Amino acid sequence: MNSEDSFLLQLAKAIQTWLWIEGELYSLYSMFMQGANSHLISATFNSIQSVDAKLALLNCCFTLVFERGSDDLKSWRKLVGKLEKLNKQRNKIVHEPVSLHYSRGVLSEVKIGPSYSNSLALAKGQTTHQGKPVVSADYDPSKVYILEDHRLTQTGVSALERTFKAAALEMRAYRELVAPKVASALQAAQKPRK
Repeated sequence: MNSEDSFLLQLAKAIQTWLWIEGELYSLYSMFMQGANSHLISATFNSIQSVDAKLALLNCCFTLVFERGSDDLKSWRKLVGKLEKLNKQRNKIVHEPVSLHYSRGVLSEVKIGPSYSNSLALAKGQTTHQGKPVVSADYDPSKVYILEDHRLTQTGVSALERTFKAAALEMRAYRELVAPKVASALQAAQKPRK
């Protein structure tokens, strides 16, 4: 297998591993929707495209069930912080192009990162333009290079896959910890008031 194919295979594995996190988000939502029709749960949750919106939805659910300042809510918020950071990395590997770099006609490196024509990368400081105006006659795109810390090699993508797996396992452990508490709160809320 050549280095490009090897990189693309690793990239596919990392993207697929992100789906473990999405699956855990769905399982958390299902936990709160106990008793609802599974098709309705799936339709409502999967209609939300943005991970940020799914996290906001789950934040509401956890806030309504757990007491403010509780360890369970603190743990959830800590986990959300990790997931928000990981989602940015997920966006990088899904939305940024793979670049092939050649040296003397031979493929020497495969990386993923913002393209040279990505003005948002310029605005975010991911390039060497050093914050100078780019909408000017002096701007020379041939002098702009993507900073290395905004690129991922195959090793970086592989590490990201492992991080996604670890996060999904942490989410599962958290869900298993809080599921009985959520079930108890939901059941108590169903009892008639006196």
